[in-house]
Amino acid sequence: MMNSKKGRIAPVSALIFVPLGIFLAGSAVLLFSTLFVPFADFWNITAGTFIRFILAAVFSFLPFSFMELLLLSSPAIAAVFVRSAVRGAKKGKRELLKVISVILTIAAVVWLFFSAGFAPGYRTSTLEKKLSLPKAEITAETLYETTLLVIEELNEAAETVTFVKDGASVSPYGIKELSQKLSISYDSFEKDYGIINNFHSDVKPLVISPLMTYTHLSGIYSFFTGEANVNTNYPDFVVAFTAAHEMAHQRGIAREEEANFTAFLAMRASSDNYLRYSALLNLYEYLSDSLYSTDPELWQMQNSLLSPLAKSELRAYSLFFDKYRDTTASKVADSLNDAYLESQGNQGTVSYGLVTHLAVAYYMNGK
Repeated sequence: MMNSKKGRIAPVSALIFVPLGIFLAGSAVLLFSTLFVPFADFWNITAGTFIRFILAAVFSFLPFSFMELLLLSSPAIAAVFVRSAVRGAKKGKRELLKVISVILTIAAVVWLFFSAGFAPGYRTSTLEKKLSLPKAEITAETLYETTLLVIEELNEAAETVTFVKDGASVSPYGIKELSQKLSISYDSFEKDYGIINNFHSDVKPLVISPLMTYTHLSGIYSFFTGEANVNTNYPDFVVAFTAAHEMAHQRGIAREEEANFTAFLAMRASSDNYLRYSALLNLYEYLSDSLYSTDPELWQMQNSLLSPLAKSELRAYSLFFDKYRDTTASKVADSLNDAYLESQGNQGTVSYGLVTHLAVAYYMNGK
């Protein structure tokens, strides 16, 4: 009887130790990444890349976002777990423990994907350091000079793309072809800078894109499925840049401003006209907003030099965004996003504006 009882107790103990072991393994990686930047750099580009790649590869065969399916199905999934727990409780403590163990194991695996696959990217050395960019002094003059350099490139790029009657540009690619073009761009980025290990992947269009626009979210990287998800309700130039941004997350560039600037660098170096145009227009928006806040007179001067084609795009975008501009959903989403970013050491949603600092450092360094 004693041996039989021990045999029954051991598996029960394992039901608890399995999720606990997974949780502790992920937590250890996150702790070492937080304490030692060189470890975070090494892990992020090696084991972290492997985790993100495997996840992306596993779900790449689906033409839809598995993350979106999980989220939309979450009430039904929760109901199944509750029902299983109730049934387990009726059969005895052991059966209930099995159900709880399954739930805890799933939660632990999701935590592992985050803590070992994505979160170390927030603890790595900065993109400025990786790109060997000097610290740039952000003044009205340096902002103005940088904006002029971007305008020169943007005006030239605008002549190479197609615009419709309302002034908006039209991407020549569907999502799958856009994904292929961006993957090739990231191949070049990897070769030029050597700070990522690239792999080819497809971005996923979201079915709930029209509703999602009310939250002002243009894309989401799903760390637990490895998918780069894009809100396709936005204008084409935003969709293209957002896809590149989420793919930067997928490749381990976790900080928001760094993902923005990485997307810009990958797209700007592309031989594709629309990718270059999208990259330059998005960067121009960051610089223009910063310059307007700093010196309205210099902003007016640079604005007079902007291509009428680019101006028509921005007007069309403003008209498109009017009905989404002030919504409760956007305020809630912004608060949640801000809290998440701050929990990972970012400066909240303010960090998105820091792309301006990277742009000034890049252009003033003669890149």
